Amino acid sequence: EAGEHATLEADDGLSAVQLVQRGDYDLLMTDLKMPGVDGLSLIREARRKNPDIPVIVLTGFSTHATAIEALHLRVYDYLTKPFRLAHAMQLTASALGNPPMPNLPAADFMVGNQRQ
Repeated sequence: EAGEHATLEADDGLSAVQLVQRGDYDLLMTDLKMPGVDGLSLIREARRKNPDIPVIVLTGFSTHATAIEALHLRVYDYLTKPFRLAHAMQLTASALGNPPMPNLPAADFMVGNQRQ
């Protein structure tokens, strides 16, 4: 659980689509490359159910084409790996309409590939 929001995790794209179809969620955070169903298809499905759901894309496989398509799907933000965990947490708070999180550690974790 993250603050006032419970979190759910799916093992693959198809499981994520099933979760989206069965529930009402405040935020969707997805990768683009997943087994079964890709992240852009998941976003389209989530938009059918809730056109206003904020979506944050986290990906290590960014291309110009997928970034443009994600923007057309009105994603809130698009993070490429590696990214700082604190940045993802701030984006999540902002996407949910919450104020910035003031007490994040100065030296936060990198998520994704090793620090370069």
